[in-house]
Amino acid sequence: MNRFFAPPSQWAWGRVVLDEAEGRHAAEVLRLGVGDTASVFDGAGRLSEIRFVTVGKRRVEGEIVKERAVPRPSFELTLVQAVPKGKLFEWILEKATELGVTRIVPLLSDRTVVQLEGGEREHKREKWERAVVEACKQCGQNWLPRVEAPLTTAQFLQKEPPCRAFVGSLHPGAVPFGVALREQLPKAVSFLVGPEGDFTSDEMERICAWGAQPVDLGEIILRVETAAMYGLSVLSHTARSLPVAPST
Repeated sequence: MNRFFAPPSQWAWGRVVLDEAEGRHAAEVLRLGVGDTASVFDGAGRLSEIRFVTVGKRRVEGEIVKERAVPRPSFELTLVQAVPKGKLFEWILEKATELGVTRIVPLLSDRTVVQLEGGEREHKREKWERAVVEACKQCGQNWLPRVEAPLTTAQFLQKEPPCRAFVGSLHPGAVPFGVALREQLPKAVSFLVGPEGDFTSDEMERICAWGAQPVDLGEIILRVETAAMYGLSVLSHTARSLPVAPST
């Protein structure tokens, strides 16, 4: 069944209205018409089967045939990723969504090549959010990961640390990831990945003082996208294999 995204504001009175982009895709690309059915999710746990009642250039609307509520993920996993150059970050967003990440913080670290100023940060965030929506449509994720506006390392470290945070590190003193995971995971975990060449020594010192534990991802030096997927996969698997600590 074809799958579409419509935010909560587009649901009312037993019907769902697709926005311009989703509506055009339904009407012009997929050639769906009145009476056809599709699946729609709102990114906040609402999943419905709809039957199209209006399919036109200006409006595509469906009536809800049946729906169910999908529980919020019990394990909150945040990826804090130094933004790589090119389109690689969109690939990271896609794969992180597939791995069940609930929040993504794009980081402009000292060694990040990409630097964004002012309104450009919000423009990028909106673009990255669209990439996350497309990933959710493909993989069946019904809770939309939250994509924040890019932050510098200093700006990010002003935020309150989560229950537990790990940072992939090439610096001396990092412990093997498996050793760090011997303790029970809390309900909220963050994983930080630096740019090519890693965080600077000063950044790593401040990140550790903030509360993140530096972890060694193995003897082979990983590219940033590989490090991100490795860390998220390990944390997601660990959370699903063992019960997480109850919230306090």
